[in-house]
Amino acid sequence: MTTHLTPDVRLGPLPPDLADAPPADVGSTDALPAGVGSGGVAAAGVAPREANRHELAALLDTDPARLPDRARLRADLGLDSLAMMTAVAWLEGRGVVLASEQGLPVTVGDVLSLLDRQATPGPPRGVSLVVSDGDGPAAGPGAYAPPLTAGPRRSSPLVPELADRLYRLAPVEHGDYPFLYALAAHPETGFRWRYRGAPPQPDQFGTDLWAGVLVQHLVRRIADDEPVGQVVAYAADLPNNHVHVGAVFHHRHSGTGLPARAVTLFVRYLFHTFPLHKAYLEVPGWNWPQLASGEGRLFDVEGVLREHDVYAGRRWDKYLCAIRPHHVAGPSGAGRST
Repeated sequence: MTTHLTPDVRLGPLPPDLADAPPADVGSTDALPAGVGSGGVAAAGVAPREANRHELAALLDTDPARLPDRARLRADLGLDSLAMMTAVAWLEGRGVVLASEQGLPVTVGDVLSLLDRQATPGPPRGVSLVVSDGDGPAAGPGAYAPPLTAGPRRSSPLVPELADRLYRLAPVEHGDYPFLYALAAHPETGFRWRYRGAPPQPDQFGTDLWAGVLVQHLVRRIADDEPVGQVVAYAADLPNNHVHVGAVFHHRHSGTGLPARAVTLFVRYLFHTFPLHKAYLEVPGWNWPQLASGEGRLFDVEGVLREHDVYAGRRWDKYLCAIRPHHVAGPSGAGRST
């Protein structure tokens, strides 16, 4: 598989306690040869940890001085879910194996320590990254999809890919309804999902679950087979080759970037299985901060409905986004429509 990553992550202002702190743990830019931090290669004698810090700064399009070890990726640097996926994909491209969400880095220091522990550091890749296992051609320029490595071997390229190293997409069965109902009802996730925190009675929920649905899957964690989320394709217009996609995950996974891997896997499956040109996402404004960094790379924004939704005492815009096959092109061109 070949995956091109062309990040466009913009960091906001640092919290005062980090902004005012001297960057004592950040190596001087002058200590690096020209080009490091913008795709160059560190020369011999440059501390690998500081070379990695400069590469991370290039990935996030920021100054290395803004990345002290104690800076938290989400709380301090403001990385959204898709920016976190960028960072995770970069680590995996450098050979770091993240077995579960518990192993995800929290701070800049965690990121650098994961690279420090690599026995054989991978080659620096800077802003434009290529991750390949040799299976199939590269995605198109500007395409961005997480490396979905070490999934089960398929008997034929015609068999849809339904698993990667972390997650698998499983059929929804009656025994899964309590988990799905809990997702719809839990205060941390319910307001982001279809019922806005007011799900129907349990006996009606099972009927509603399939209304207007083309296909849906339960997302299960490979390590222990625990359910972690739901992905749904609905409101299909197959004559015109498009469908709507929705997803919800347990709140413990919010902001980690890992759910985006499962959604990518699901959308690739849709393009592989059905004659689709686009998959639409309708994103209410209160969910938009989790996805904003993916605009133009993982999806295109085709419209904004101003002050369309009402929640928590205010009006919110709704974003109509489109995922095309090139946004999620994966192994052997998976995700490319014909």
